[in-house]
Amino acid sequence: MRSVRVLVAATVLLGAAGCTGAGGGAGAAPSGGSAARPAPAGSAEARELTALPAGPATGTAVVSYTGVGEVRAPFDGECSHTGDTTRLDGSADTARIRLDVGPDGARLVLDDLGLSATADLTTGRYEVVGDHLGLAAGLEQAGQTIGSVHLEVDCGG
Repeated sequence: MRSVRVLVAATVLLGAAGCTGAGGGAGAAPSGGSAARPAPAGSAEARELTALPAGPATGTAVVSYTGVGEVRAPFDGECSHTGDTTRLDGSADTARIRLDVGPDGARLVLDDLGLSATADLTTGRYEVVGDHLGLAAGLEQAGQTIGSVHLEVDCGG
């Protein structure tokens, strides 16, 4: 049930992300440092994942929300391809996870007991070796980094 509490908190925080207090307008520049934001995932990441075989998927999923918590559990699902888009669809603990990676970007949808969080993925590590996917990328929503996803999954049985 830890993942449910984490997702409830994540949903509340994500919904409040656009709200600011006095003097902190939505266009305010981030304080301290000039770290470049990672680019959104796109065609290079989609090309890398086309090498994954379709079929059963098993491994480990870690989906973290900054300042809130994470879902860390074995992943069990399916890898599939539709055109030039690769989909991983499965579950980790009580959470349902769907990852779509295509030339126009990558998106993660996480549903847990009626709660839903959707985020775009940034560039990062999208590595396919044989039937194994190693993925580590940031999660963004409305241009703000909200967490990260790490997958170590074998596809195709």
